[in-house]
Amino acid sequence: MKKKNVDLSIIITAHREGVIAHKTIMGILRCTDELDKHGITYEIIIGLDNPDDATDTYYKRWDGDPRFVIVKGSFGNPADNRNNAVDVSRGRFISIFDGDDIPSRNWLLESYKIAKNKKELTVVKPNFKLQFSFDEKDKVLWVMEPSFSKEEDAIIMSYWNRWAIMTTAPAEIFKTFRYKAAINGFGFEDYLWNCDIRAAGITCEIAPETVIFYRRRINSVTTAHIGTVLDYTHLLDHDFIRSIKLPQGMANKKWGVSFSIKPLVKLLYKLTVQCMKKAPRLSRIAAPIIREILYRRAVSRITQPLIDAWSDVNSIENQLYPDKESISHLKFHPLSLNQHNTKLGLVYQELAKQTNKDIDYLFLAPFMSGMGGTEKLLGNYMRALKAAHPDWQIAVLSTMPFNEDTLNCKFFPDGIDFIDFGRITKGLSEWESGILWSHFIIQSKVKRLHIVNDEHWYRWIRKHENLIKKNNYIVNVSLFMREYSKESDHIISFADPYLTEIWPVVNKVFTDNRKVVDEALENNAFDENKFIVHYQPEDTENMIEPKKINLNRPLRILWASRVSLQKRPDILKKIAEKLDTDEFQIDAYGHLQHYKKSFFNGTNIRYKGSFSGGVKSLPLEDYDVYLYTSATDGMPNILLEVVAAGLPIVASNAGGIGELVQNDKTGHLVDIEDIDGYVEALCNIRKNPATAFSHAIAAQELLKNRHSFKSFEKQVSKDID
Repeated sequence: MKKKNVDLSIIITAHREGVIAHKTIMGILRCTDELDKHGITYEIIIGLDNPDDATDTYYKRWDGDPRFVIVKGSFGNPADNRNNAVDVSRGRFISIFDGDDIPSRNWLLESYKIAKNKKELTVVKPNFKLQFSFDEKDKVLWVMEPSFSKEEDAIIMSYWNRWAIMTTAPAEIFKTFRYKAAINGFGFEDYLWNCDIRAAGITCEIAPETVIFYRRRINSVTTAHIGTVLDYTHLLDHDFIRSIKLPQGMANKKWGVSFSIKPLVKLLYKLTVQCMKKAPRLSRIAAPIIREILYRRAVSRITQPLIDAWSDVNSIENQLYPDKESISHLKFHPLSLNQHNTKLGLVYQELAKQTNKDIDYLFLAPFMSGMGGTEKLLGNYMRALKAAHPDWQIAVLSTMPFNEDTLNCKFFPDGIDFIDFGRITKGLSEWESGILWSHFIIQSKVKRLHIVNDEHWYRWIRKHENLIKKNNYIVNVSLFMREYSKESDHIISFADPYLTEIWPVVNKVFTDNRKVVDEALENNAFDENKFIVHYQPEDTENMIEPKKINLNRPLRILWASRVSLQKRPDILKKIAEKLDTDEFQIDAYGHLQHYKKSFFNGTNIRYKGSFSGGVKSLPLEDYDVYLYTSATDGMPNILLEVVAAGLPIVASNAGGIGELVQNDKTGHLVDIEDIDGYVEALCNIRKNPATAFSHAIAAQELLKNRHSFKSFEKQVSKDID
């Protein structure tokens, strides 16, 4: 025979609470005494999810009590456990609890009355959440307020969860809005549920003077949320977030609160206690005074009903009591200090406004100057992807602020979204940025990620490896070269440790030369099949035919690069010292990165300043040969440009350079530190200009066959889908 409906179903999700569960039941039974006084019918549903022996044994004592319904399952998560209990419930209203929390005596009656008397669908939350723990001395108070407008809540909740789990609402709400399991790298099912109901326009009310005493345990299910992210929710959908216009003045709400003396007083109190051994008499005088200041300040922020409930729960949970020590050390949840705080939410809104629609392919890159090899590589990939997938929305996110040169970079095609994450989140902590970062990835719906030398994203993907695996994310990586620190034997590489740490979720590793693959495989057990060489393209349609060298003047040598440690201008100086100035002339161009302009003083080198727009922006017709002395490299874009410009090349044998500058075939290749080798190569060009001419011709043939845009686009189309 089917049981009759009741007014209220009280659902408790239980797992491994053991004997602590008794305290929760005692608290709920005190609440039901209040329901009995008002003739409100109820049932208590215990949802046992893979309970341990202690928890199972405890709840067996209630098995024959007509007030209790015990249902068992093997869900492995509180969300599905709650949903199952909702499905078997008979109440017109439902109240949700966790298995180790304790409600104040008035919670069920007051929240039920508010939910029942509302004409529209409404959820009811407690006024206060007091967090306590066996492992932490200080208590944390969270003061909750009713929902604001949907728009303001969306901005606020893009960073904070506004309400605790304990909820009373019509059964219809719980049966319509299901809790989503915190699995596959997603977490915070309560936060997500709160977002989902607000997205649907369901308001949240507060039951005045009610309290949830929230027990925080180091081995609770809550700890499983560490390293997870919030799943997609319509409340934080980018289209909606972009459309929000807060009332005038709301956008200027300050983050946090004005300067408080509390941290200073607490520090003084701690120091006083620590000094008791050295100056016990002074400490005995100072400590009570400081504690009294903290106590009175905390009391001014809390209400008498909270203190009364705090006192009342002591009969159930003896570690809870509002003595002076507990109150003076009371901490406040940040939202309690400024419920209308929108600063971080507005940061998130600005991130959302950097895009116009959902992203199909997202490049994750660090600082870009607007004129370097990283920008050119990104531009090449963007053009190839646009050609292969014209309907894709492509974006690039930088963890360092963009500059004007980057945003106007000639390498980038039209229609690209630039997410200036570094600028927008400047000043935020790593933890704060990480939350917004994760929200942005999930809400933008992007599933194709491409890391370009950015350690932040290596770390994010490592942290969220389960999310990447379980939700069909595609992670591609661009790997260019390994470098050396100032110590020539100190190898620095993104292959180790960054690539090794995320290797299980890497889809493909794209490089621009074969040497970097060989180096990565030297000391890492990578699957070689994941590595793909994409030789970067160069304009082969407008190449300049190599010219004959004029022997009636000094050989004009061009050195153009960043003036940095990596590019070894010190080697350039040593080469210049050995060259006859009557036969050789060296001009150097480049941005001064690790050196001052005076570095070139007293040498045979004419420093001509920095340049932008690639080597083609220089007067190449004035030069006979290009000299390159880099200590570490992949396949330098500048060398591709020099080949297209028709200049013969003398270059260091670093990274993948030898795949383009093949010694005595397409140029002269020299061991990095071999000063005499550079000098000999330059002298050979002067003595044998015909050979240099043939090398330049051969280099252009190699460029046509291997580095054309057509070839690059064809390969990218095949390898990225």
